[in-house]
Amino acid sequence: MRNKQYVFSILLFFLLVSCNMPGQKKNNLDVSATKSINVLWDLGVDVNSVSSSSIDDPVPSEAVHPTATPQLFKAVNFEEAFLTHQGSDDFVSSVYNSSGNDSAQWLYFSPGEHTTEPIETLYTAFTNTGETTWNTDYSLEFYAGFNPCKSDRIPLSKSTNPGEEAVFEIPISSAENNWKACWYLLNPSGEALYDFCYSHGNGTNSPAAQSAQIPSSGSQDGVFPPFVKHEGTAPARFSNDEFSAEFLSTSPATGHDFKAYDHYEELTASFQNNGTAVWDSSFSLVFYAGYNWMHANSFPLPGTVNQGETASITMPMEIFEDNDRWYTCWYLAAPDGKNLADFCFNYFTSS
Repeated sequence: MRNKQYVFSILLFFLLVSCNMPGQKKNNLDVSATKSINVLWDLGVDVNSVSSSSIDDPVPSEAVHPTATPQLFKAVNFEEAFLTHQGSDDFVSSVYNSSGNDSAQWLYFSPGEHTTEPIETLYTAFTNTGETTWNTDYSLEFYAGFNPCKSDRIPLSKSTNPGEEAVFEIPISSAENNWKACWYLLNPSGEALYDFCYSHGNGTNSPAAQSAQIPSSGSQDGVFPPFVKHEGTAPARFSNDEFSAEFLSTSPATGHDFKAYDHYEELTASFQNNGTAVWDSSFSLVFYAGYNWMHANSFPLPGTVNQGETASITMPMEIFEDNDRWYTCWYLAAPDGKNLADFCFNYFTSS
């Protein structure tokens, strides 16, 4: 009986050992199945074993190399990956004419922003990235904040060929320690090529400085300027044999509903020259009431218009808010500022 127990114990031992021994099939892992898996990472690979022979994907030989993380089988161009992910409509540029014959790229300020020392001249530079040579008809126009110089418009001092650097010199006449001012870079047609703001000191405008730049009926109070409603009135209408105008229409017509949010549209106003004087760029559209999403207070007339002809002035208009109503009022100004014709444009923004 005891011998039978010994034999049974020995047989049970061998049975348990045989169950835990790996079979030959498990030692020979199916390599072909593993190679068919397309992976970027393998944490079990040896640092010094990465070579082109271990890559199954037909990638260019120059892209196969040891990386900063050796487990990464294939180099990844993260910059290209992010660019291809971003849709073309995701980015809205602040440059108005970023392509074509006229475009600009901002370069630098001198002195830099937040300078605390008094400055006599502020230099700001742009690269002429278009195909047109810039002349003295290109200018900076102040449009928001506190204007530290006596003029709203600063012309370019010398011609600048495409690809060259253009430097604007803004004479600073204000003794304010802290201010922030915004300008547009305009071409001879009054089209904005770029906009920028410069902060001096801590970049805050005192209440006195702000009130000097906007109508007494409104107050910035830290609000983005185009959101400020202006309750101004146009000068009295003027007309004689020499200077006479008739407002014709706007395109689009008043009451238009624009698609909302972060893009630009155009508003064109047309007038008829009923006087004997020939109109030129000394005639302009001037903002006087409502909301100014054109970011400029005046737009000169392009070209010349003889008696009986029609003049059209096109303004870039930013569309920002959703489900709202707006109005903007302008008048056609003679060279001496007389109001020859005026109009208000009412519009809606909705999604």
